[in-house]
Amino acid sequence: MSAKPVTKKVINSPETCVDDNLRGVVATFPMLQLHPKHRVITLRRKGDTGKVAVLGGGGSGHEPFASGFIGSGMLEGAVAGGIFASPPTGNVLYAITQLYKNNSGGVIVIIGNYTGDRLNFGKAIEKAKIAGIKVEGLIVGEDVASSKNKTGGRSMVGEVLFYKLCGAMSVKGFDLAAIRNMAAEANQYMATLGVCLSACSLPGQPPLFEIAQDEMELGAGVHGEAGIAKYKMGTAKEGVAMILGEIVAHLKLQAGDRVIATLCNLGGTSFLEMNIISAETKYYLENKGITVERIYSGHLKTSLEMHGFQICLLHLNKEHGDLWLELLDDPTDAAGWTGSETSKRGDDDMHADDETTIQTDTRKTVTGPALSVREQEILKGSLIAAAEELVKSEALLNRLDSGCGDGDCGNTLKKFGQAVLGYLHNASVEYPSSVLWDLSEMAETDMGGTSGGIYSLGLSAASIAYSSAKSNGAAVWLSALQSAMESITKYGGAEPGDRTMLDTLNAASIAVKENLNKDLDTLIKKTVEAAEQGAKATAKMIARAGRASYVSSEYTQDEDAGARAAAIWLRAILSYIANN
Repeated sequence: MSAKPVTKKVINSPETCVDDNLRGVVATFPMLQLHPKHRVITLRRKGDTGKVAVLGGGGSGHEPFASGFIGSGMLEGAVAGGIFASPPTGNVLYAITQLYKNNSGGVIVIIGNYTGDRLNFGKAIEKAKIAGIKVEGLIVGEDVASSKNKTGGRSMVGEVLFYKLCGAMSVKGFDLAAIRNMAAEANQYMATLGVCLSACSLPGQPPLFEIAQDEMELGAGVHGEAGIAKYKMGTAKEGVAMILGEIVAHLKLQAGDRVIATLCNLGGTSFLEMNIISAETKYYLENKGITVERIYSGHLKTSLEMHGFQICLLHLNKEHGDLWLELLDDPTDAAGWTGSETSKRGDDDMHADDETTIQTDTRKTVTGPALSVREQEILKGSLIAAAEELVKSEALLNRLDSGCGDGDCGNTLKKFGQAVLGYLHNASVEYPSSVLWDLSEMAETDMGGTSGGIYSLGLSAASIAYSSAKSNGAAVWLSALQSAMESITKYGGAEPGDRTMLDTLNAASIAVKENLNKDLDTLIKKTVEAAEQGAKATAKMIARAGRASYVSSEYTQDEDAGARAAAIWLRAILSYIANN
């Protein structure tokens, strides 16, 4: 059987297409500034606006999202990841610091409801706050098809409306808290659903999935994810009615309600088709007695060349609907929204990164209790033991991950283990808070991906918790562990019982808490046993968060790889302590 042919695309190479795309954005709109090393584009500013800056971003392949919406009244800047991949924490942090430099009112970061974005943008926000930057994040998502997921619906074209709403509020002088509160409320009154007729393809690859010639797929995502159901092709009127029927029911719209309709071309749909869809959308809603105040249509948040469209409705409620409509009507010169001033020729100076506003290590001072020489030996030895066990467990963790993930959990944690071993060769471990922070940075840079984001968030939270301790001891480490779990839940969305590493960590933390007043041997023995049982229990759990939640339960019959990994390094650390 022959391999599927690679889809033709007019690019230089799959490896350079993201950076080439960003160079094209600033070539077309020279009043924008490219920061190439960090894949960030910002407005050119020469002074402090005193207002709140709006930052957007995410994976590339959704153009004009997000850099096409940079302009007065919308985004102040955008950060791009790889094709359909979240940008790394360091690049997001760079974007936040750049915007704050010229917008002392603060920065609001609009975060798409995807695991990678939640983790990487979330970690950047937390690091920015530590550095004294006034910043808030808002996780948005309005997809009806995935609305029953533990972490809520995915972010679709509605994300673009938040750029406009927040940007207009900033121009009017609203403060950071008011803007965030408004956006959080609007997210509750928004819903999106779409269909696709053909799949997209990543540069240099064949289409991501197949749809029969006489079929369309309901609920397709903007990352080329297949939808929730296939239907026979019908007319535009029938397709629009099917989509809007689901959205109207989801939002509980009734006759007399007012809405904004946003129609997003997923990339490969003609203007003729989109105009027909606009007409049928207006016809359907008005026949239900629902007033359509505005229809926005076009390429907004696409999925490369996917043939399909999304419809997003924003219910203009009685309390704040008039304000939302006013904000959407306010002028903007962002090119992706309308023709704009940013298309005029600007400065021809070289595009370069500004490294003066960001530091590799956000923390500037050593805090928290110090360890004695003997305690330092035990800490270093236990970390070496944990790292070595992670390296040895590569094959096991890859096997466990292959059922519901991409089979690289072992590879990822092996990289982390090797980085930790290299770090411990010469590092000082006198201050546990600093060690935990260094490990957090290594997880971010050496692990990468979702696992790196999870470990980085958890370790940084543990570091901060330990920095406020007055002494060393099991109670302090318990507090650090609990802080780590809280941070992972905050940005990753998972909780104990969702079939993740948190099931192992939670079981261990409960055991520590119950045995704090007992002798060390008992405390260690009970904690190791609890962690082991926590990992084993995931084999019978239904995945409700993370990548495993998107696949059939038939692929999740074994232990969760992340939960087993946590049990491995916990056992290694505690066993070393018990024997030394």
